[in-house]
Amino acid sequence: MRSSVVAATSSPGCRAGGHVSLFERFMIGVDIQKYSDRPTRGHVVLQRELDRILNEAAENAGISRARWERQTGGDGELAILPPDVDLIAVVRGFVNELDIRLAEHNDDHNTKMQMRLRVAMHSDVMTAGPLGWAGPAPIVTARLLDSKPARAALDESSRAHLVQIVSRPVYQKVVGSGLGGLRPEQFRSVQVAVKEFRETAYVCVPGDSPPSQRPAGKPAFPFRIAFPKRPGPENAPASPGERPAPELGPDPGPEDELDPGTKDRVRQIGEFLRDGRVGSADTLTTVTLVESAGRGRNGWLRSADGTGLPLALIAELDAVWAESSGGAWGFRAQQRRLADLGLAGRREFREVCVRLGWRAEQDEVSLRYPLFTRQAVESEPFYPTLRNPEREVYPEWHDEWASTIMSVHRRLRQLEW
Repeated sequence: MRSSVVAATSSPGCRAGGHVSLFERFMIGVDIQKYSDRPTRGHVVLQRELDRILNEAAENAGISRARWERQTGGDGELAILPPDVDLIAVVRGFVNELDIRLAEHNDDHNTKMQMRLRVAMHSDVMTAGPLGWAGPAPIVTARLLDSKPARAALDESSRAHLVQIVSRPVYQKVVGSGLGGLRPEQFRSVQVAVKEFRETAYVCVPGDSPPSQRPAGKPAFPFRIAFPKRPGPENAPASPGERPAPELGPDPGPEDELDPGTKDRVRQIGEFLRDGRVGSADTLTTVTLVESAGRGRNGWLRSADGTGLPLALIAELDAVWAESSGGAWGFRAQQRRLADLGLAGRREFREVCVRLGWRAEQDEVSLRYPLFTRQAVESEPFYPTLRNPEREVYPEWHDEWASTIMSVHRRLRQLEW
């Protein structure tokens, strides 16, 4: 990509009378890997898809591109973000949303039309010049984007959809804060040398995850939570409204009948719950839903996968959870709690966590699964959590969980209880 950026006439640095202003701004650079190898028709498709993906990722991260000052190239863009932008939303939220949407695009396209990105981020000073912004900010961002370490990281990580490279100031000020789920250990130090430019930068590859470390022979659902056995409907509190007995959902039509294997899974979940093995029931519930959407190998759901979840399966799963808890647990109990919360996008995930008892406050760090389940309160709609403990060996597990939750809950709104 060219290193020049947005025309100076659009910048606040252009003042009458020759007055010059200096601003510190955050910049993002995005570049499609091996763009020039595609035919012209492919360029058009990739440009359209990249524009859509960037729009959706930015919107869901709360940093709409409508306020970005952008210069687009055929294979990507350089952008100056507004001065009041939330840096955590940029460095973590936007990149996570971008990774999810790239995964969706790549799952739906053949190899020739798949898209992998280099994403560079830097914060520095700039001023307006006759032909565009001048100063180190756009130069450093362009150097990072075109650097050998960024290119090599993406080449070496065949499973990854993007590589993120950030400058030392961004790493120190934003990543180093540890806020919002940022983890400094996920970034590795690299030396960037492009022409006369020599700087330390930090690379993160969201999809470059270690293999599962579960010992051979260890069962997939080992969690037996020390939690009291839940009362059935016959033992539910007598006080009306204190803990309503479960109600059956709509009678599914013949086309919604569950196959024998799925029915066996649901029965096994019920047995786990009757035996007090709540963690095993919770994990198997997640796996059953994920596999029903054809995502068993992935272990989590993308935002669009919820539309394919069988409503009959959701109703059956809800019934066994409600039966084991006198109506306190299950999807319907969760929906009642979230009735006043709009679920238009993944930005509400943290509020969902608070409402369902998964966090005390929105910024609280999520504990790993065994410790997390100890937070369950008998009267709260805590389960099912839709967490897959098997994925927690991967750095991006939390974002996968968020995507799964929002995908399922969007589908729940289509079920008439």
